[in-house]
Amino acid sequence: MTKLIFLGCLSKTKYQETCKNAIKIIKTLDSEFEILEDVPCCGALAYHIGSDSELKTHVEYVNDWFKSKNISNIVTICAGCYNYLTKYYPQFLGEDFKIEVKHLIQFMAQKENLAKLNLKNLGKPLKVSYHDACHLRNAELPVIEEPRIILESIENVELKELDNNKKNSICCGAGGGVYSVFKENSDHNSKLIFDQLKRGKALLTACPFCYTALYRVRNDNQIKKPVIKFEDFIVKIMEGVDPLVD
Repeated sequence: MTKLIFLGCLSKTKYQETCKNAIKIIKTLDSEFEILEDVPCCGALAYHIGSDSELKTHVEYVNDWFKSKNISNIVTICAGCYNYLTKYYPQFLGEDFKIEVKHLIQFMAQKENLAKLNLKNLGKPLKVSYHDACHLRNAELPVIEEPRIILESIENVELKELDNNKKNSICCGAGGGVYSVFKENSDHNSKLIFDQLKRGKALLTACPFCYTALYRVRNDNQIKKPVIKFEDFIVKIMEGVDPLVD
């Protein structure tokens, strides 16, 4: 049986450092997890641009690849991959999809894994805010409380909630092709999220799509407070360095 680290297409192509950090976290918690070559795309974009029959064909193809590699467990760092693997694969494949899928945040939030990490911020007390990505909060098994459990477990770190949080969080406007067609609407949404970042010193997100949108808007509007990918923040805490410094 093989335990697979599923990085996702966007992270693999644009955020290699985040991939390294995610791998470090996962293998710290369970050394049996592996990185394999030529892992296929989960097919999330097929849902938006193709028919159900095309999506089903791709899902079957990916599942056959999983079977050929004897995959039993997946931990993914991509909110979109998590959403599609846990929703459409069981929907189209039924009992033929036998893989346990977790998002990295779910994996980290397990009691025994938090104990292994024993996270402590060695610097001055830090207040951060967390943005709930649509792909996580609306998933078949929502990931909402887990990031809060992780952040609240870190000594010397305080979570300051955005006004719109959990199920009521604001969509960043990156998904479903919105940015490609309605750029102004997408940017407006991301700016609204930053407007709520009053008490936190940084904005954390566990979705590479959200990060892409929020980072662009931060730069365009010369916003001083950083947006940080969740796994990058955690690794800096693990290494005892300032998590807000690039």
